[in-house]
Amino acid sequence: MLRKHKVFLVCVLLVIAFASVSASAQHIKLTLWGGYPEMAPFYKQVIEDYQKENPNVEISFLTHPLREHEQKLSATIPSNTAADIIETTSYTMRKFIEAGFLNPNPDNIDAFLKSGVFDQFYVNDLTIDGKTYGLPLFQGRQVMFWNKAMFREAGLPGAPTTWDEVIEYSQKLAKYDANGNLVRAGISLRKSGGGSGVAEKWWFWLYPAGGTIVEEVAPGKWRNGYNNEAGLEALKLYIDLLHKYKVDSYQVKADAEGFALETHAMFTRESWVVGHMQQYAPDVEYDTAPLPVHNRGGTICNLVNMYVTKTCKHPDVAWDFLQFMFQPKYQKLLLAEVGWFPCLAADYEEIFQAVPQYRAFMDLPKGFELYGIPPLACFDEIQTKLAERLVAAFMDESLVDDINRMKQILADAAKETDDILRENGVYAD
Repeated sequence: MLRKHKVFLVCVLLVIAFASVSASAQHIKLTLWGGYPEMAPFYKQVIEDYQKENPNVEISFLTHPLREHEQKLSATIPSNTAADIIETTSYTMRKFIEAGFLNPNPDNIDAFLKSGVFDQFYVNDLTIDGKTYGLPLFQGRQVMFWNKAMFREAGLPGAPTTWDEVIEYSQKLAKYDANGNLVRAGISLRKSGGGSGVAEKWWFWLYPAGGTIVEEVAPGKWRNGYNNEAGLEALKLYIDLLHKYKVDSYQVKADAEGFALETHAMFTRESWVVGHMQQYAPDVEYDTAPLPVHNRGGTICNLVNMYVTKTCKHPDVAWDFLQFMFQPKYQKLLLAEVGWFPCLAADYEEIFQAVPQYRAFMDLPKGFELYGIPPLACFDEIQTKLAERLVAAFMDESLVDDINRMKQILADAAKETDDILRENGVYAD
């Protein structure tokens, strides 16, 4: 009888062992969506390496232009048809988190996030009602990109450090044809485009003036932060540069593409432009510098994070893949090959030595402040509505020196901002 029990026990153990091996060897498929097409080589490399170590896991990824990606998330997350792993910003995901479409981080991921390898600023950004969501992959900090050859030609010592220098240098750097048409911009401003981007880029000038898009005046209660002197200064700066001094134009190629083609002398952007310049304009002589100060100095720190969706059938494998991705060697690959600055604390000195343009993103001047996206699900709507008004204002040449009309534009926009806050129950009465 005892022998029969032993034989039975051995058979049971063999069945359990076989089942465990079968489970571990189960073919698992995961999908990943991103909103930054330049990230494709990074994802490809990490996925290939992970699949070599985990041959039973198959991971596919798709990247779309940012606005298209955000629209896709808005349609698929509520309908439970999104990818297993999503790359997006904190403020884009917040409304889905507050609506219950995302689970908090599992304990091991929460512990990893709080282990000291991420700055507390990032941990706070991913914490909602005491629970954490996602892991911070890279960050968008703004610096001034400036063309060294153009500055040298104009007899300028380096990047502007104040608003007065921005105005002065832009005029010295701008070039015109025989008919007075601008052919090289002294500075390239973000003047148009869909979604919230125009308002966000204007914010980078609003903040040094002393303002912000929305300000928290009581715990959990907010109101607009730009219907004031700071907002007026920031709007007037744009109008003056565009229409009074005529150092930027809608007819001149703008942004990173224009900088690579040397159609303008300077502009503000994130670290991915360094990778863009390495790929498309390796011979252009340029550098980076902290954003010019006015009444104060500072730059945004906008996080792009990795999330596992609620409908993922294998969340343990998805999180394991993400922890694999967050190894220092892959974070260095992200910076060196793509140009986005990782959030993970690691030794990037070798990359700084090879590409000194990265230093300005992390070596902040004394007193320089970091600020982030406010924890409001409605913030994207606020910025998008504000952007529509700013786009129209920037095109209006008749606003030059018309302080009253500029004030009215800000007042009308601020009312809309406050109305959105009120509709969402977070307005400070």
